[in-house]
Amino acid sequence: MHSMSQRAIAEAFGTAALVLVGPGSVVATLTLAGKAVPAVTEADLLAISFAFGFIITALVYAIGKVSGCHINPAVTFALAVTKRFPWKEVPIYWAAQYVGAIIGAFAIWGVFGSNAVTFGMGQTHFAADASTSYYMQAALAEALGTGLLIFAILGIVDSKSPTQLAGIVIGGAVVGIILIFGPITGASLNPARAFGPELVQAIAGGTTFWTQYVPVYLVSGFVGAAVAAFLYDFLANPRLVERPIIEAVTHDDTARAAAN
Repeated sequence: MHSMSQRAIAEAFGTAALVLVGPGSVVATLTLAGKAVPAVTEADLLAISFAFGFIITALVYAIGKVSGCHINPAVTFALAVTKRFPWKEVPIYWAAQYVGAIIGAFAIWGVFGSNAVTFGMGQTHFAADASTSYYMQAALAEALGTGLLIFAILGIVDSKSPTQLAGIVIGGAVVGIILIFGPITGASLNPARAFGPELVQAIAGGTTFWTQYVPVYLVSGFVGAAVAAFLYDFLANPRLVERPIIEAVTHDDTARAAAN
């Protein structure tokens, strides 16, 4: 069993890496696009979604055995409400994830400089003057997208599934979800991922969209995650474990070494 400090650092590092590579790919795409219209094409969206998918796949295998590789407050929340993860550890994971997201966003700023501010640090947002009905659309999109991600995670880490494929399945699910919901909200699927770039953009003096964060990217994500987790339990009735992703990415030789 890894110590709490090891797990917290793993969550902070993983979330930082996710934000640097994921939202960073958005800034990179817009930098390359220059004055092209549209700035982001369908091909660009595919490339961005793969950037998210690939980094998440790598992180599941790299730190899953340490912290479970939640790197997402909504994932931690869903596991806690369904008794897969202890509530007493939730605040520590959340703090690590938000700190990591902020570090990742600062890294984007450091790498891209003024372009990072110009192109919004890879923020997830929609039109500032959007109507109430669009807010509802956006909230539904984030709830459904996050819910689908949680459903995929719980499905692949179930003991009855081919758990060796956890990283590939989770990363692939992220790619598909971003392709569908990206044009609506940017497909955050992760309250920390949305928060880090927004905060650093504010520090850098860029345009921010704080009024969208709580109703669309925070509350909706948590609701979608919890509903999906309960739905999965109702349909699959899996064996409950505290940190299922750890088992999904831990191979037999690692388990034997730990036992000895």
